[in-house]
Amino acid sequence: MWQWLGRFVLQFRLPLLISLLLITAGMGYLASKVELSYEFTRAIPLDNPKYKAYQAFREKFGEDGNLLVIGVETDRFFELATFKQYISLQDELKKVNGVEDILSIPATVNLVKDSVTEKLQVKPIFDTTQLTAEKLDSSKLIFESLPFYQGLLYNPETNAYLMGLRINKDLLNSKKREKVIQEIDAITGGFENKTGLKLHKSGLPYIRSKVAIMLQEEMRFFLIASVILSALILLLFFRSISAMLLSIAVVGIGVIWSVGTLQLFGFKI
Repeated sequence: MWQWLGRFVLQFRLPLLISLLLITAGMGYLASKVELSYEFTRAIPLDNPKYKAYQAFREKFGEDGNLLVIGVETDRFFELATFKQYISLQDELKKVNGVEDILSIPATVNLVKDSVTEKLQVKPIFDTTQLTAEKLDSSKLIFESLPFYQGLLYNPETNAYLMGLRINKDLLNSKKREKVIQEIDAITGGFENKTGLKLHKSGLPYIRSKVAIMLQEEMRFFLIASVILSALILLLFFRSISAMLLSIAVVGIGVIWSVGTLQLFGFKI
């Protein structure tokens, strides 16, 4: 059988090589279309009782995995210049595509009783349009008198202040989230340069995006490093550049076929 196979390959080597190149080119095209999976990896079966209970909980209460938080620790927060920069930061972040809502100190509200209608009215605590040092000081006193925001948006003991950004959950499961995080990093970097304050970012959207970017860079690095290392080892063994290149070509074709097969069957990395 092996002799027949050898004769077959030698007799039809040109058509076989052309077929191999054509199939490899097709697989290479499919491999270029393969995508990274940005969704959570399911660790338990769909019929698991705990998984079903979790899905029922999500349908009823939703999920909070789309919150990105930005924190700053400073005793200059309620200085007029710093607070105005913080308002500008909030306004710029609102313009980022994918940011649905922002919870921050400049946007806080207070419930005020209307003596005429006997109803509660929602009024902003801070006047962000015509802000002066006197208005800021009086608004600060009102803000700090409301226990609801203490521990939620600020910690008076550590002078830590928090801003929460709600990111579109559909965008989080796509490649577009990387662009959103990059825009947020650029805006917060501008705030840091203007004020000299260090902003700390966290939250599931931020962590997932940073980890995904890191994995892509590491995959690219290890792929290039493995090819170079394999080439050096093969060159040391065979003492021939042509043999080394042929072996690397075989390995490369195998990798292209493997990745192309993933795309062919609809899988993601």
